[in-house]
Amino acid sequence: MVNTDKLATALGKILTNLQALEFSLRLFLYESVGPQHKTLTLDQLAVGDWVPENPITNYDSLGDLVCKVNERLEALGVPERLDHSLIDLRDALAHGRTSALLPRGPFKLLKFSRPKQGKVQVTTAIDLTPQWLTEQTKRTFDEVQKIVQLGQYLGLTCFPGQ
Repeated sequence: MVNTDKLATALGKILTNLQALEFSLRLFLYESVGPQHKTLTLDQLAVGDWVPENPITNYDSLGDLVCKVNERLEALGVPERLDHSLIDLRDALAHGRTSALLPRGPFKLLKFSRPKQGKVQVTTAIDLTPQWLTEQTKRTFDEVQKIVQLGQYLGLTCFPGQ
């Protein structure tokens, strides 16, 4: 069983990894396709600024980004691909409901379909066990590392070597 503090920390790690993955994919696309505009200085942007649309600033979802990066990898002749199933994980965390019968758990993550004729279907039902949380933290971290390593292999300057 997971207590609420450990659950919050574990979910936070997974969400942080998913956000890092998304930004890394955006950097990969921005540099590997070739920026059409002067490089953005993200730390200098303020509310109300207008900037060109590009892989860093566009409204692509994580699913769109994974597909575009996988297509780009194929075009570059790189056999490695990103794990598309992470989109299901991201969507479950973003749109699902975490429930428990008791305040201390056990916790379950549920996601439902859009309604059809007054009913919804359960599309995700995951017991948030310590093992599952650890596996998802590792899985999301590994995908971030994969895109960084691929970027370094391709010589992209947005992923400097260590």
